[in-house]
Amino acid sequence: MAGSAVAVLLLLLLAWPTTDSDSELKLAMAFALAPFPLSMMAAWVARLPHWPAVGLVAPFVMLAVVVIQPDYDSWVSNETLAFGMLIGVPVVVGFVLTALLCTLLTEKTARPAGGGTA
Repeated sequence: MAGSAVAVLLLLLLAWPTTDSDSELKLAMAFALAPFPLSMMAAWVARLPHWPAVGLVAPFVMLAVVVIQPDYDSWVSNETLAFGMLIGVPVVVGFVLTALLCTLLTEKTARPAGGGTA
C-alpha cells in the first residue's frame, strides 16, 4: 500500500501544469527528488519494520527496476496506462523488494547462533 500511495502521488506530480522550459526543469528536479521524502513518509505511515531503512533504500531500488523493466507500449494499447505502469510498477515493486530484503536481513541476524531449540 505504501508503494501504491507513492506511485499515485508521483503521477499526480507529473500532471502538474508547466508553462515554460524553466518550470519543466523544476518539475523534473522535483520528480527526481520526490521519491525520497515520499518513500520515507509512506514507510512510516504504513508502519513498515525498519521504516527509515526502507524509506531510504526504496527509491534506489525503484530506479533499478525502472532500468530493467520492459516497455509496456507493446502490451497496453492505451498510452496513458502504459505511462502510468512505467511509473507505478517500479515504485510498488521497489517497496516490496526493499521491505522483503530488510525483513530477511533482520530475521537472519535475530536468530540464535546455535540454530537449535532448547
